[in-house]
Amino acid sequence: MLDFPTNGTATVNNVNRTIRFGAFEADLPSGEVRKSGSRIKLQDQPFKVLQILLEHPGDLVTREELQSRIWPEDSFGDFDHAVNVAVGKLRAALGDSAENPSFIETVPRRGYRFVARLDEGATDTHPPTIKGVGLSRVVLNRTLLALLVLVIFGILVGSGVFLGHRTAKWQPPDFQRLTVSRGTVHSARFAPDGSVIYAASWDGGPTEIFSTDPKIPGARSLGLPATQLLAVSSSGEMAVLQLVDNRFLFAGRGTLGQVPLAGGSPRQLAENIDWADWSPDGATLAAVRNVNGKQRLEFPLGHVLYETAGWIGHPRISPKGDHVAFLDHPLYPDDKGVVSTVDLEGHKRVVSAAWVTVEGLAWSADGTEIWFSAAQAGTERQIYAVDLSGNQRLIFRTPGGVTLQDIASDGRVLVTRDEQRIGMMALAPGATKEREVSWRDWSVPTDISGDGNTVLFDEQGVESGPTYTVAVRDMRGSPPIPLGQGMAGHLSPDGKWASTIVSDAHLLLLPTGAGTAKQMDASDIQQYWHGPSWMPDSKQIVFSANRLGHAVQCFAQDIDGGKPRPVTPEGVTFCLISSDGKLIAGNGLAGGGGWLYPVEGGQPRPIPGLQAGESFAWTSDPRWLYVYQWSQAPAKVYRLNVLTGQRQFFRELSPPDVAGLHDISHIHFSADGRAYVYSYTRVLSELYLVKGLK
Repeated sequence: MLDFPTNGTATVNNVNRTIRFGAFEADLPSGEVRKSGSRIKLQDQPFKVLQILLEHPGDLVTREELQSRIWPEDSFGDFDHAVNVAVGKLRAALGDSAENPSFIETVPRRGYRFVARLDEGATDTHPPTIKGVGLSRVVLNRTLLALLVLVIFGILVGSGVFLGHRTAKWQPPDFQRLTVSRGTVHSARFAPDGSVIYAASWDGGPTEIFSTDPKIPGARSLGLPATQLLAVSSSGEMAVLQLVDNRFLFAGRGTLGQVPLAGGSPRQLAENIDWADWSPDGATLAAVRNVNGKQRLEFPLGHVLYETAGWIGHPRISPKGDHVAFLDHPLYPDDKGVVSTVDLEGHKRVVSAAWVTVEGLAWSADGTEIWFSAAQAGTERQIYAVDLSGNQRLIFRTPGGVTLQDIASDGRVLVTRDEQRIGMMALAPGATKEREVSWRDWSVPTDISGDGNTVLFDEQGVESGPTYTVAVRDMRGSPPIPLGQGMAGHLSPDGKWASTIVSDAHLLLLPTGAGTAKQMDASDIQQYWHGPSWMPDSKQIVFSANRLGHAVQCFAQDIDGGKPRPVTPEGVTFCLISSDGKLIAGNGLAGGGGWLYPVEGGQPRPIPGLQAGESFAWTSDPRWLYVYQWSQAPAKVYRLNVLTGQRQFFRELSPPDVAGLHDISHIHFSADGRAYVYSYTRVLSELYLVKGLK
């Protein structure tokens, strides 16, 4: 709220304002919210919550205040549910996350706080009342102001200010292609001498680090096989990653090392590292380290600036060395998120809007902006810039999109044009050869029916929008059938339902045939996590979520009523139920490995024989799991006995084309193990040097 003195001046109230934040603007008089100029759906109560939060940006708004202004007649129980639903819908509309909020922060057991920076260009949509001044004077002042603007415009034109349109012709950016092989460019950086250093895997081979001079065609290997490039210092030292466990898309995890550009063997510095960047003087490193299931941003190594239960990507130290910018993702492995900064005192701020996908980040040449590549839907990322005050602008847009890699001190830019695809391969019952069963460009299988005839998947490409599409496909040749929105979970054992989570805020059951969707009672659930699975009777679901003020854990819930009830300790982020409904296979409380949790209570125990980095899924026999390394291609699938740790080789899976193949994952088998479906991730890259981006 803006208050002015009452001695003959104006009083302006928020109800007469259009307030802008990130890509959004809230028109308070009309009750509308727009994103990049397009109106988005938001019901009355969630909008009222937003309006009250915007009246007090940065301040705590208590639940009691919300109740007194929006739900004054409701009992506590009715209000408690109503405010949870309203805030959940508001977060879903804004693409926000309770775990790592960009806009609305939960203050446990107290209320909420609006944490995003408001655009100072917010405007009044209704003229204020002027006390002590007649209306004719206001009209006269506006008339004089309009005439003054016209006079100044005429003077500027007459004096030749705008003659630059005839003398300064706009020049499009200049693109120079640096790579021609077929495969993936994982990262690229400028070296102090102006050459370009990049890590790539060509034609299905291992990742190597290469050097190329833009003035001379060709590239040479630096003799560092199976090594990822993280950063190049001003003194010619590389930060590299070895013993890499490939993660989502461009992320990896391994041992951080330091090695000169001139060559040699890396000196090991730290383990369990995902990302790193050099300080401007080349003396110290910032890094993202994994500790007890959480990610820490450290600068220098060992000094924690920020910690999250989500994941951190692309940290870059400012040219002055006083801030670290990074990509802040609320939920692994989804790369939706925001651009954030943290200073050397550990004060973290969100500076950008929320994005469905955001990858690649660098400081501008003058250090006043953070450039990044992102998209609001699909995978076609464009380049944007944002300053520390949250002012955001578009830098470059192109069909197909690009990923920002680095910016040199002279303004040159490295980008990759990445053709990204997640597809599905399947072997139908009775078939002898796999076939492609993808729908569009980002098809992720989440389950297969017991008889192997039906695949459940979600489509996350640009045509599906920010909330994605859940669909089923008959393996016998029928086209996909869309069921609804969200990220797919599992098929019920009786085949009648598919579970889905929409915007992390709603758990729905979608009918696979005739019928209407069911929305499960969230009770005090604040955020849903991974896709729900089913008890054998098809009457209960098991899912991971977190309640207000609590860590994530697994819950069970009757589909015909009842509240969610915890079935594991806090700290378990995903839950796979055995075929007899007695055991949940999930992660360990420290974030690593796999553990078994008895549904009816009892002591949890680690999964015997499970190797580091292995993914797992139940077979139809509750004594056995399927296990595999999802970062490997081809993927070797084993059966693992959960009682003895005995391991049996089962099957090897790989699509025929391995160029640019990043991983094989989401493997699902029919009850008899003969039919299956899996996903593959492919990234085909071209590296470009660009001049003229501003």
